[in-house]
Amino acid sequence: MESRRMKVRPSILSVFAVLAAGILPVGADVEQEEPAPAFADFKSPDGRSVPPFEKLDGGRIGIGKVIVDPARKQVIVPALVNMEEGLIEYVLCLPNGKLHESLLVTDADPFHMSLAMKMLGFKAFENFFPVRDENLEWLPFTPPEPRDFADAYVSLKLKWKDGKVDRESDLSDLVINARTKQPFPADKWLYTNSFFYSGAYQCSLCGNAIAIFADRSSMINYIGDYNEGDNEAGWIVHSKHPLKPGDPVEIVITQPFRSVRESSKPHIQPAP
Repeated sequence: MESRRMKVRPSILSVFAVLAAGILPVGADVEQEEPAPAFADFKSPDGRSVPPFEKLDGGRIGIGKVIVDPARKQVIVPALVNMEEGLIEYVLCLPNGKLHESLLVTDADPFHMSLAMKMLGFKAFENFFPVRDENLEWLPFTPPEPRDFADAYVSLKLKWKDGKVDRESDLSDLVINARTKQPFPADKWLYTNSFFYSGAYQCSLCGNAIAIFADRSSMINYIGDYNEGDNEAGWIVHSKHPLKPGDPVEIVITQPFRSVRESSKPHIQPAP
């Protein structure tokens, strides 16, 4: 827990461009979306509450809506397809997150996802973003090198039923580059974790769990090129993918061993 240290998201063009900006504390003024119809009874999580763990079949463990599979070292998150076209900046959001730019929506609490990942011993790299102290002063920051976060990569798989047939995707066939039409890279996801401020897990409050357009409050971030968020060169939902809004899916998160590698820097969102 990062008590008394407030972390914020850097600016659009570089991690240093926000030094002169007057930025509100994360969670102080969170933009809310209307709940998706499937989650009409959704209540925003408080970033603090942990339900009793539930024993499931096959040695699996339930934490709220999240499933931990120790045998396979998997974290499984239920979700619904949210978009079938357009520019996306997130893979997974809650109804209180930025649904208008998220491929999927879930009512699972990101705090519970984080607990599940820690239970399985996932390595997180939590120094990817600059931080402010309790007086909103920036602390010294050195941009990390690929070797610093080499063991914090994660893999994402999307699984669903097509009738009686099991299907899965690593998102490369569901998301493409708007200009080149090339598939989305499946190997550039980093477990950056979110952070606590005033005792609350900020990913739960902001509702943006898995980000393409890098977001400090998100727990998993894409660290490839976002092409400056250009609508003509960013990442869009593939119009020919087989899923439709409302289709149920599961996101399966694993953390395989990764060696030190080169990586482009993420595109950063400004703080709210």
